[in-house]
Amino acid sequence: MLRRGGFRPRAEKISCSATKGGPDVTTAAETTARVKEHVDSLAPALLDLSHRIHANPETANEERKASAWCADLLRSEGFEVTMPVAGLETAFRARRGSGRPALAFLAEYDALPGVGHACGHNIIAASALGAGMALARALEEAGLQATVLVDGTPAEETTSGKLVMVSAGLYREVDAVLSMHPEAEDAVGGSCLGVARLSFSFKGRAAHAASSPDKGVNALDAAIQTFNNVNALRQHTRSDARIHGIITDGGKAVNIVPDFARCEFGVRSVDLGYLKELLEKVKNCARAAALAAGAGLDIQETPICEPIKENRTLTRLTLEAMAEVGRRADDRTGKHFPASTDFGNVSQVVPAIAPMVKAAPEGTVLHHPDFAAAAASPQGDAAVVAAAKVLAIVGLRLVLEPETLKEAWSDFTGGAPATAGT
Repeated sequence: MLRRGGFRPRAEKISCSATKGGPDVTTAAETTARVKEHVDSLAPALLDLSHRIHANPETANEERKASAWCADLLRSEGFEVTMPVAGLETAFRARRGSGRPALAFLAEYDALPGVGHACGHNIIAASALGAGMALARALEEAGLQATVLVDGTPAEETTSGKLVMVSAGLYREVDAVLSMHPEAEDAVGGSCLGVARLSFSFKGRAAHAASSPDKGVNALDAAIQTFNNVNALRQHTRSDARIHGIITDGGKAVNIVPDFARCEFGVRSVDLGYLKELLEKVKNCARAAALAAGAGLDIQETPICEPIKENRTLTRLTLEAMAEVGRRADDRTGKHFPASTDFGNVSQVVPAIAPMVKAAPEGTVLHHPDFAAAAASPQGDAAVVAAAKVLAIVGLRLVLEPETLKEAWSDFTGGAPATAGT
């Protein structure tokens, strides 16, 4: 991991009217009000962006229109945009301001195959841009020093762009990371399941399925037996674990013994150590199936998307910001959401928070066409504006309150002294 240390906030680097005892209350209140006003003034552009991304769904690593639209809007607000970054064609980093703290707002914009923006990433993109642009405006007006970053992070649904960006060192000099995810409820805090994907390719031998089946080696049998083995394994897994798979190639014709088959699995757990153990067990399911069928086996494994590392201080700030914008959010501290995200890898190297913001009617399920419809509805639009305000308010408090940022780092390091990362 690139960075497990911490940032020592330096109050003398924050050129605001705050005294050593904390920020001037009037200035803080006025600047918070200005942040919300800026989001409101940006709302037409943000909603236009959200709707354009929604109407033009692009799957992982193909988000050329979405990333370009985001970059153009950020440039119009005085951000310096670098694209691509970390070797990712559709990733970008936008920067405005200077000095510390450095705060990063993360945008996502990849769609799902077949159901478009059924995970609402158009909302994540628009709200991240809105938060970054509104905060940058307000800081400049108030004469406050900070660096505002907006990062475009592609391929959350598949190849995990944030994981690549973390590995490239983009968060070594970032002091806090803020994002959000649309949901059917408002909630803050908690973790999620870590996940890795396994791909099993079985190589058999083709033969005529009727006249000479004894000459063939059935690769599909190995894939099917892998599922049987995994289903038996499920009886003995922990309650937080999830294993789910599909067969992506099972042969070409019913009268040919399949000489090739491929299946893919997602393996999840909230416990990183147990996830690694479970991955090995699932691999053994495939190895045993290949041995039984007499087939060859090739195993491909993605890097692990780690569970989100909770941060009590950022959870508290975000709950307060949600209340500030009229949203009553559930505190999920100590709980976990049964899904996974590459945001977890970011949270393992820097204090980070990603609240859930209600963007769909209660009971609406992510990755369903109903959620895709909600993502461009009036309720989805309201989530864009509310989330932009929430994230910008949290960012502002981290600028105005150096001790609060220090507390967030203390949560991150488990109370250990903050040290510079490598």
